[in-house]
Amino acid sequence: MNKFLLSTLLVATLGIAGCGGSAGNEQKLADQVTKAVYNNDMGGVTANMDSEASQQVTRASLGAVSDLMHRMGNYQGLTETGTDIPTHRYTFDAKFDHGDLTIKLRLDADGKIAGYHVIPGPPA
Repeated sequence: MNKFLLSTLLVATLGIAGCGGSAGNEQKLADQVTKAVYNNDMGGVTANMDSEASQQVTRASLGAVSDLMHRMGNYQGLTETGTDIPTHRYTFDAKFDHGDLTIKLRLDADGKIAGYHVIPGPPA
C-alpha cells in the first residue's frame, strides 16, 4: 500500500480536526491508542476519542493499521518529536522492531482525541 493511500485511508477513518488538551497528557494518550491499535482493540482505540472521531473508526480501518503495525514487529514505545501548542497537534515517532511509524495526534478542547493519524516512516 503506497504512503499516500495509507495516509488518506487513515485520515478518512481515524482523523478528525480538533484542538485543546492538557499538557503532558498527549504522550500518554498517543501511547494508549497506539497500543490499542496494535492489539486491534476497538474499545481501547475509541475510549479517549471525542464522539465525532470515534464514529469514524471502522473495524476494517483498525484492522488494516493493526496489520501494518504487526508487520513492523513488536511495538517498543513512542517519543514526542514535535508539538504545535496553539493547535494542540503532536507528532510522535513510534518504534517497532523493523522500523518506525509517525503518529500525529490532535486533541479537542476537552482533551479528547480528535485526530489520530499513522504515517509510514519516522517523522521528517
